[in-house]
Order: sequence, then structure tokens, then C-alpha cells
Amino acid sequence: MTDLITELLHDTFHLDEFRPGQRETCEAIIAGRDTIAVLPTGSGKSLCYQLPAMVREGATLVVSPLISLAKDQADHLEALGLPTVILNSTRTRKQIADARDQVRSGKIEFVLTTPERLQRSDICDLLAEVGVGLIVVDEAHCVSQWGHDFRPDYLALPYVRGKLSEGKYHPAVIALTATAGEKTLDEIRKTLQLSNPAVVRSGVVRTNLKLQVCRSHSADEKLSLLQRALKIEGELERTEPAIVYCATTKIAESLAAKFDGLCYHGKMRKADRESAQNEFMNGKPSVIFATNAFGLGIDKSDIRQVIHYKLPGSLEAYYQEVGRAGRDGNIARCTLIYDRNDLDLQRMFAGGGTESSLLITAHHTLVSGVERFGDDDQTVAVGDLKPISPLGPTQLRNSFHLLASRGIVAPAGRGRWRVLEQTLDYDAADLLALATEARCEDRRVAVQRMVEFAESTTCRWKQLQAYFGDDAEDVDGCRCDQCGGTLSQIA
Repeated sequence: MTDLITELLHDTFHLDEFRPGQRETCEAIIAGRDTIAVLPTGSGKSLCYQLPAMVREGATLVVSPLISLAKDQADHLEALGLPTVILNSTRTRKQIADARDQVRSGKIEFVLTTPERLQRSDICDLLAEVGVGLIVVDEAHCVSQWGHDFRPDYLALPYVRGKLSEGKYHPAVIALTATAGEKTLDEIRKTLQLSNPAVVRSGVVRTNLKLQVCRSHSADEKLSLLQRALKIEGELERTEPAIVYCATTKIAESLAAKFDGLCYHGKMRKADRESAQNEFMNGKPSVIFATNAFGLGIDKSDIRQVIHYKLPGSLEAYYQEVGRAGRDGNIARCTLIYDRNDLDLQRMFAGGGTESSLLITAHHTLVSGVERFGDDDQTVAVGDLKPISPLGPTQLRNSFHLLASRGIVAPAGRGRWRVLEQTLDYDAADLLALATEARCEDRRVAVQRMVEFAESTTCRWKQLQAYFGDDAEDVDGCRCDQCGGTLSQIA
């Protein structure tokens, strides 16, 4: 098997050797094991499923929230001689119909889709018919409700795997992510219902990133530190791309207006968000002031600086966001500027638990709504429930996400939901309510760990190694502020 893997690496992918973690991941998947691979950005995660897929029987289903990267992935696979189709919202009806015909022909080796699109039963039926041998869950930390990029549609993936197992093959699952602490790893394992998975990690350290933390004691000092980090005076004039992460949409808009930079947050119109992202990705080098809505799927190699103008909610979120800098391997700066007000804000975001009575009400509303307003697939949209619901749409969505985590309801794509369990008693609801309180406590602990990181006097990378379970002893060539750097030297 080793000879075959090496032969494919050389002859198909035209590479001389594996990067850390790649061989172990490939071998586990080829052996039929469910696998979780936690590999840093730029470490070649795609090879970890593309190579084994050429050995395993059946098509390979790649599930990813990164719609913007699907075309590049498909082009790369086609260039390797691997027939590929895309099923997502960027495709026209004709393109989707043509892709389905290609899949049905049995000639397609890779199907790229989103968790939302996969909720459609006709897609699952088609894939089961042709046979899927491997399911790839990209950005797998999105599975975790404890994680920072939670996507509720990922909760339905065990159901999808079950449907596909009714076909020709029982597909193995590989979950890929660059960011996962122990809690997130455990939730990925449980939510995807992975069977004794192999867990492959490579080192978290990226020595080309200069990590530094700057504590401020006033709003004016914080703004001054930002200006120094960006090397600006008054007007925003830069020759290198940078991301400034802000705590709220109001702060992002204010800073973007003050310095005539780009702005991005989830409350903007879709067209305005896309325009800002496209200008940042393809236009002249610029600074974008954004909330954490910006970043997932951003594949820009020459970002020279990531600045946190707020305290992130967890070390996982911090690591994910600084990891967007310096993907070309050249030096990049990552500066955290924070004050104690950030801590109060993050504690507010951590929130409180959910009452069991609210969960029961939300469940009853969904059951009734499906009966009265449901479509042929027995699903209903949250907006359709307004005439019969005593709860607001946000309360309903939050409750449905929690109920979905225990298999009581399930997302059906495009904002629609279906009922899996017709009854929910108070005992079960109480257990779920306790779980939400425990999850909120986890978030509060995560904020405190972030504070400890910011205020520690030990090497920043050593702290991240300890948190993510990286056993490497030394950090050669560290450029963090605790290993000799200061704001004036680094920024």
C-alpha cells in the first residue's frame, strides 16, 4: 500500500514528498477508518482526501461551506484527470440538471456540494444510487456548536451518511479542519457519529507569523495603537493587504469610514458584502474592517497583517483568524489590541442558558407548522410559523438548532426544518436546557483562556501548542512579542 500511495503522489500529483500529517491521513482513509485531520492552513489538506479517493471504490462527496472555492477545486481536480461536478447555489438550473445527469452516468469521481444543498432528498437518493465511498467534511469545526463558525446544516450529515449507506457502499468519513481544541474535536466526533476515528494532527506553529498583544487603557490609546500597527497617520495609505477584526458592526463601520477602508459584516446587503470582498481579494492592496463574519473561505495568500481590535471569544477563533495571514510563507504580523471592555463584551456574547419550556414551545410550534404549512417533504420555513408561534424567529432558530443537536428536529436547507421526533417531554427538555447552560459555561471559560493568553508573559506559540495538544517541545525561530519582539519592532 505504501508503494501505491507514493506512486500516486509522484505520478498523479507530481509531488516529491508528503507534508506532515498527509501520509498518516491517507493511510487511515484507505484502510477504511473514519478520520479527523487537524492540519494548519496551507499544509495541503486537499491531498488528504484526493489521493485516497483514487484508491477507494465509489464516488467522493465533498461537503464544504466554501462556495467561492468550489470552482477552483473543481478545476484542480479536472486538471488531474478526475471528473468533477459542482452542486451549489452558484450553478444555474441547467448546470445542476447537467451535473445530475453526469453523476447518474457513473463517470463522476468527485461531487462538490454544500451542507444546505445536501438536505434535498433527491440529491441523497441520486448519490446512494451511484454509490459514494468517501464523504469529506471540509471546515469540520463548523459541526461544533461550541466552535466559532457553527453551521446548523452540518448536523444533518449523520442522516446523509445513513442514506448513502443504503446504496452500494458504506462510506468512510474524513473531517478536515485547521482549528480544533479538545472540546471541538469531541463534538466533531459525536455529532458526525464517527466510529473510533483516527485523529491526525500536525504542528500548530507557523513561525512566519509575528504574534503580539497590546493592552490599551482608553479608547484613544486603542485607536493610537491601531494607527501605529497599520503605520498610518490620519488617512489610510497602505501597500499591503490587512484585516482588522472588530467586535461589532458599528465599530467596523466607524473605523472603515474614519480611515476610508473597506467594510464587511453580516448585516450588510449581500451585494455590498460581495463587492467589498471582491475588492479586497482582487483590487489594489487595502485594509478591510470586519466582524468575524469575514474570513471563512478567504484564500488570499498575501495578507500581511491581521489585527484584532477586540478580544476574540476563544483561542480557536483567534488561531483561525490569524491563520489568514502569511499563507504565502512570507512574514506577516498578527496584533491583538484589547482592553477590559472587550472582556465585558465577550462575556455578554457568551450568554445564558435556554429554558426547557421554550424548547417545548418551539418543538410544538414546528410539529403544528409542518401539519398546517408543510411541503411535500414535510418541511416548513421559520417565516411560515409566524401566525402560530408565540416565539420570535430568532428564538425559534436557536431552539431548533439545539433540538437538532439531539436528533429531535433537523435542518432541511434554505431555512426550512423537519420534525424527526413527534414528542418532547419535560425530562428531555430539561436535559437539553442543562446542556445549553453547560455550553455557555464553556464559552465563559474560553473567554477566560483568551484573557490568560493575552496577559501571559510566556511564548505565544508555546501557549497555543499547549491548548491544541501539540507535543512539540521547541519553537524554533519564534518571532512573538514574548520572545524578543515589541510593537515598535514588529509592526
